[in-house]
Amino acid sequence: MSRKTILCFASYYLPGYKSGGPVRSLSNMLGWLREDYDLRIVTRDHDLGDATPYPGRTAGRWYPQDGAQVWYLTRPHWTPGAIRRAVAAARPDLLYFQSFLDPVATIVPLFLRRFGLLPGAAPVVIAPRGELSPGALSLKARKKALFLVLARWLGLYRNVSWHATSAAEAAHIRSWAGDGARVSIAPNLPPRDLPALAPRPPKQKGEVHLVFLSRISPMKNLLGAVQLLAMVKARVTLDVYGVLEDQHYWHECERMIATLPAHVTVSCRGAVLPGHVPAILSRYDAFLLPTLGENFGHAILESLLAGCPVIISDRTPWRDLAANRAGADLPLELPDRFAAVIDDLADMDGARFAEWAGGAREYALAFCHDGDALQATRRLLATAIGA
Repeated sequence: MSRKTILCFASYYLPGYKSGGPVRSLSNMLGWLREDYDLRIVTRDHDLGDATPYPGRTAGRWYPQDGAQVWYLTRPHWTPGAIRRAVAAARPDLLYFQSFLDPVATIVPLFLRRFGLLPGAAPVVIAPRGELSPGALSLKARKKALFLVLARWLGLYRNVSWHATSAAEAAHIRSWAGDGARVSIAPNLPPRDLPALAPRPPKQKGEVHLVFLSRISPMKNLLGAVQLLAMVKARVTLDVYGVLEDQHYWHECERMIATLPAHVTVSCRGAVLPGHVPAILSRYDAFLLPTLGENFGHAILESLLAGCPVIISDRTPWRDLAANRAGADLPLELPDRFAAVIDDLADMDGARFAEWAGGAREYALAFCHDGDALQATRRLLATAIGA
């Protein structure tokens, strides 16, 4: 019996990495499913913010990539006709959209589907990846509100299934799509191959070395991280790694950095290749990310796996961190609590910090070794296909 074909539409995909979590969410999921399905992906031929296409990729043909086949579309060819040709070439049993709002990787194909212009009649799964959360909808709110009204009027998302990664995201989906929406919950999957634990420098009592590793954009809230550091009493350094997605926002951060007291140092280290992330995280005492909201937070998991405790907002799935000696999940409305946790971390000696580093690693491994998420993902896809 031949395997069913799943055709995924993704804003960006490998070898790209600059769009962060969505690429890892999809690559992790496909890594676990490559023996079960014929996996196909349609995506742009360049990374986020790049004008140069990936080398050696020609539009209109399949390229092998980590157990899947990828069809790269160039800017002149990212047209309704090109999308129709990709679907015809794949002959999918399921269309899986890795975004709710991407104008070309989701909205155009769904528009074609709505008016009967896509080949075949494959069922559809939409994975919003946090795009319907209040934090995400608050950014460019007027533009998004207008689109949501128009999409409902056109029926773009009629007769689709939804992939939520948590009960909270399921509630966000139903708040827009209605209580009758077909929503299945399947948490994001960890990488199939877990990184080994890298050596860690000894923790020095009286100081703390923090890392921020994420896209530099309002959603990730680097500005909030810098502002709360002004309240910290201990000597602290913060190294910032990530793709500069919003230049205006970065200038706001720079202005705030210039006002910090002398015992606080912030340095921008630039973008980092995915393969270097575990070694980088292992150099720091904690990962600071007061995010406005995360559907998952792959960098958070990577930090925990590296034995680097995390200090994050309470708007992610990673909770009860303090009880597990893995870090802290705190309300953004109380920046003084972030500062207190950082001061307490600075006060730790090597022996006490080792308990937290070990707790972070154990917390992450417990998540990665739980097979329920994989079984939920398999059920979601099989149900949508009707297998």
